[in-house]
Amino acid sequence: MSKPRPRFLIPIGGNERRSIDSDIFRMMVELAGGPRARIVVIPTASEAPGERARDYEALFSTFGPDSIETVHIGERPDAASPDLIRVTREATLFMFAGGDQLRLSSLIGGTPLHTALLERYQKGGCVVAGTSAGAAVLPEAMIFQNNRFQLYRKGGIEMTKGLGLIGDTIFDTHFVRRSRISRLVHAVATNPAVLGLGLEEDTGLLIENERTATVLGTGTVIVVDGRSIEINHIGYAENREPFALTNVVYSVLTPGVIYDLQSRSVIDPGPTGPAQSIVPQGLGERRRPKGDV
Repeated sequence: MSKPRPRFLIPIGGNERRSIDSDIFRMMVELAGGPRARIVVIPTASEAPGERARDYEALFSTFGPDSIETVHIGERPDAASPDLIRVTREATLFMFAGGDQLRLSSLIGGTPLHTALLERYQKGGCVVAGTSAGAAVLPEAMIFQNNRFQLYRKGGIEMTKGLGLIGDTIFDTHFVRRSRISRLVHAVATNPAVLGLGLEEDTGLLIENERTATVLGTGTVIVVDGRSIEINHIGYAENREPFALTNVVYSVLTPGVIYDLQSRSVIDPGPTGPAQSIVPQGLGERRRPKGDV
């Protein structure tokens, strides 16, 4: 019996460097088969899908893949095309462009395209990547709107179901530049079983089999873990009112760090860090001077 092929998710925080020298894009094409990669670009979230598709087609063509196809869904019936389903089943890399994640979930969710994407991903040997809105839509749950309340007020964000490629996880993007820590904490407060991952721009995560996540790119990934929350009053507060929340665990991961999404712990601290400590035995013992009785 053949060994199951790994599957990969690569959410990106937005505003990524689109270059053949980008570690993020080089990694996704390599994992998708390099010269054998069959790439599908999905620009549906964008207000200018044609322009965005051309951008990514030009970028991916520099890697010399086997094929590049653009799939844009303008209306839900388009997502039932037999030719589209065939392309989806043969693809090894899907790239969701940025824009508005609600366009993706409302136009693709529950369609034959959505079903084919889930089946193709679960089969293995496949990469599903997305940037900005295209990253936010990948998990089972996603944030899709701020309600412009003051920070840490109940109802300040709105959430819905994403494409469901990974569970118990939320991706938030443009995280540092747009100071989105408050909304990710808010999202985790609504159900602390969910792990919040805030991705800085030009920064991604390489997630293998929904278990291990390696930081790629040039910035940081902020982890918001709510499992140790003790006081959580979001369920009691009135809408627009503040809610008490204690013991939220906050971590900062840098490129090269490997994180276990199931145990919620660092597996490998990455290449940047201090040298290993050298502590002589008995360092704290008082040395007795000669002649001391």
